Amino acid sequence: YNNEQKQIRIKTTGETYPIYSDDPLKYASLLIQDDLALMMEGSDGQYYLKGGIIIIPGFWRLEDKFNMPLAQIHTSGDVPKFEEKLKCSMERYFQKMSPQHPVIRYNYFIQTDGELAWSSSIGSEDTFGIGWENAIPNPPIEKIHFRSERQSLRRLPRSGAILFTIRPYFIPIVDIAKEPNIPGRLASAIRSWPDDVARYKGKQAYEDVVLKYLDEKHEQQVENGLQEDNPKPYPY
Repeated sequence: YNNEQKQIRIKTTGETYPIYSDDPLKYASLLIQDDLALMMEGSDGQYYLKGGIIIIPGFWRLEDKFNMPLAQIHTSGDVPKFEEKLKCSMERYFQKMSPQHPVIRYNYFIQTDGELAWSSSIGSEDTFGIGWENAIPNPPIEKIHFRSERQSLRRLPRSGAILFTIRPYFIPIVDIAKEPNIPGRLASAIRSWPDDVARYKGKQAYEDVVLKYLDEKHEQQVENGLQEDNPKPYPY
């Protein structure tokens, strides 16, 4: 960081980025791997998606969610139990969030293709009607990936806006299943989903091939001496 010139310089590439800019999201997105989404409070007290740099979303499009309030973003995506269990508590949490206490959370999905930026198995990014109903059921296990997002939320101290950062991790199932205990625990997790979560995560598109593979790998690990002192089902 050069305080006199008010810019950040990447030494290895020579690139420079201005601190004061009319397009801060653009420059912020060039400095980190994460996608960025900006929520701003409206006159009605709700938080609206007002900006973002979304490059590798996987399953959703910024143009579909832009200007939506927080609740509608989740209901339009059919997030299970949002209205019953999450809506009120999430809105209160956004209201009370302070700049001094950022939050980190993780999610995970199973994806039936190997494309990080956009999961083409649910439909083309450029068309309407995307969804798990478009996916070809139970493709070869080599095509199926475990996708997890590290999301952080923080309130910006001057504007009061809330900034999401979204960093996906994308690993083939055949690779993640090499880790001790993972095949058994992931299979337990998938089997534990209630019906609404299973629909949301597209379980019908991959459960036969994924569960068969994970069960086989778990059995192999046990045969090779894997021991769990206190084996527990998901979420352990």
